Parts: sequence; structure tokens; C-alpha cells
Amino acid sequence: MKKNIYMLAGLISILALSSCIKQIDKTFQGQTVVEIDPTVLNSANATAGYPVLTRIPAEGIPLRTADSTLRRLNGIIRVRLNLVGPQLDQAQTIGYKILTASPITSVSFPATATGQSPSAAAATLTVTNAVAGTHYTALSGSCTIAPKSSYGYIEIPIINGGATAGQARFLGIQLDSSGTLKPNPNYNKIGLAIDQR
Repeated sequence: MKKNIYMLAGLISILALSSCIKQIDKTFQGQTVVEIDPTVLNSANATAGYPVLTRIPAEGIPLRTADSTLRRLNGIIRVRLNLVGPQLDQAQTIGYKILTASPITSVSFPATATGQSPSAAAATLTVTNAVAGTHYTALSGSCTIAPKSSYGYIEIPIINGGATAGQARFLGIQLDSSGTLKPNPNYNKIGLAIDQR
């Protein structure tokens, strides 16, 4: 009798554990928006209210101390934009504008990363606004996200106009609604502080 009870309990357990669980469809229901990848991954500057980076932004990961310092010598800097929502069948655009005033007056730069030449020691530099044509090549104000893609890139050509002791230049970017896609209002701004030493 006891053996039958154990067998019955085992059979009921097997049946209960093998029952079906209804799958819930997980599809995006909101409006497709775009956000700036480094803004999502890095802490906001207390004064600016959004991240102000002193290192070259990596794609898909927060900045690390081993990342290269953002300098006048870097050439082209790429800032990745993320599509939040389903991939689309045709190319889409997101507009952006350059922020005209630096929200910060000084910024602390780390020492240049290992292997980055020429080397520079850690320092706190005075910040002024970057000027198109002097510190960076003028930008188009629009970024294209290719069909069936989740990413777009704003490429910022940095101009090496020579060293300026104790100076950094601020370049701010804010996504706007001038393209076919709308920005995510929580992650639509980023600042880049460019070491001019």
C-alpha cells in the first residue's frame, strides 16, 4: 500500500512538472527612438546633467581607465547611436545639434593611456567651447541608421591646431527631432572635453 502511494505521488509530480507554460510574446510596443550609447553607459556630470567624457567613447561598454584620453591628436572620434525599438526596412535619420555653451568651466583629465603618444600627466584644465573649423570639422547635423540596423554613428573629425597649454575644448551634441526618428529624451545629450595640450 505504501509503495502504491509513493508511486502515485511520483506520477502526479511528473505530470505536474511537465505541464505546459504559456509563452508570453515579448514585442516592443512603444515608439522607436534613438539614444546616445555613451550617455546610457556613463554617469552624468553633476554640473552638466549629462555625461561629459574625457576619454574616447567605447562602443557598448562604459569608459575604463585604460581607454585613450580624448585629445586634439585623435583624428576621427565615433559616437554610436542606438536604435531603441524594432529594426526598420528602410534607412532612417536622426537629427542633432551642437550645444553652443559649455556647462562646465574646468575638467580633470587623467594621464594619457599606456602607449598613447605623446604622453601627458593628469591635470585639471580650463574649458572653453570648441569652434567648428578650428577644433573640429563642421558636422552635418544628421545621422543615418541603415536598413535592418540598430546603430548609427556620428563621426567627429578632430583638428589638431597645435597645443594650447592648460586648455580643453568642449563639444556638446544633443539629438533633436529634425530627422525621421525621435530622440529618447533621457539619453539625448553628450559632452566631449578635448585635451588641447
